[in-house]
Amino acid sequence: MRIKLWAFDTVHVDLEDRDVSVTVVHGITGTEVNIRFRVTPEQLKGPVENLRPKLEHLATHRLLDLSSFLEHPD
Repeated sequence: MRIKLWAFDTVHVDLEDRDVSVTVVHGITGTEVNIRFRVTPEQLKGPVENLRPKLEHLATHRLLDLSSFLEHPD
C-alpha cells in the first residue's frame, strides 16, 4: 500500500481577482509548499462544493509540472 506523503492544508481563493493559493504539507518532514496561480472564470464555474477539490487538482498538476521540469531541465 502506498503511503500518502503530501496532504492539502489550506486553499485560499480571491474571487474578485481569481487568485488561488494552495498549501500542501509533507507528512513526514512537515515541509510546506505554497502553490499560487490564477484561474479563469470558467474554472470557477460549478457548485461551490466542487471548488476546493477542483483547485486542489489544478494545484497538483502545477506542482507535478514543476517537479518534472526540475528533474529534466533540458
